[in-house]
Amino acid sequence: MIDMPVIIADHVIDSMKGWSIEESIPNVSHVIGVLKETWDLQTFTNLERGKVAVPDDVMNEYLASTIEDSEEIKELSITSLEDHKLKITALTKKAGRMVFICHVKQFEHNKDSSFMKLKIVDKKLPDKPIVSWIFSKVSLAMVTKFVGHVDPGYGLGVKIAGNEVTIDFHQALYNSKIGRIDVLGYKPLDAVTIKEAVPENGFVNFTTAVELPNEIKDRIKNVLL
Repeated sequence: MIDMPVIIADHVIDSMKGWSIEESIPNVSHVIGVLKETWDLQTFTNLERGKVAVPDDVMNEYLASTIEDSEEIKELSITSLEDHKLKITALTKKAGRMVFICHVKQFEHNKDSSFMKLKIVDKKLPDKPIVSWIFSKVSLAMVTKFVGHVDPGYGLGVKIAGNEVTIDFHQALYNSKIGRIDVLGYKPLDAVTIKEAVPENGFVNFTTAVELPNEIKDRIKNVLL
């Protein structure tokens, strides 16, 4: 068997400029691919500046992808409202249409924890597995702009106490593509922090930060150009 040389496209080579030559080509190519799949330059710049506005359309696109093969959930969507509120609408096979008005009490992500706390303001929550499923998907939809598509099948914990819901999605994020890579020794998902999420009419405003050396930030931005 003859070993054929690896052919790397010119645009990949250009993106690798400035990266350590000690990195293996397959690993660097994979990291570049994940970064470009997860972020564009504007998103990363906004993360650095500390404010990212995520439209409902972006979150609902993710939610639609999670129910494509579901026989139980026919519709699932988020509508951002004023006063820190979200409206969550689901159409289910067994329970019919379910609508929840939620107050976002807390939304945080850092290298140690990732969670959202909601209070349902319009009704008592039914104690059903489908409700936990709905809220777990909503939490991942809200971070899709920052971490890309996350497999909703594992790494999630939902706790319902009265009318309050706490969703722990930390492990789910680290099971994602961006959660499994590092950039020259730094894990992007460790470096990105989300301090709060404030719903407005039609979008959610996130307060963010990126704790990375400027050299690493510049290399990431060079990839995203």
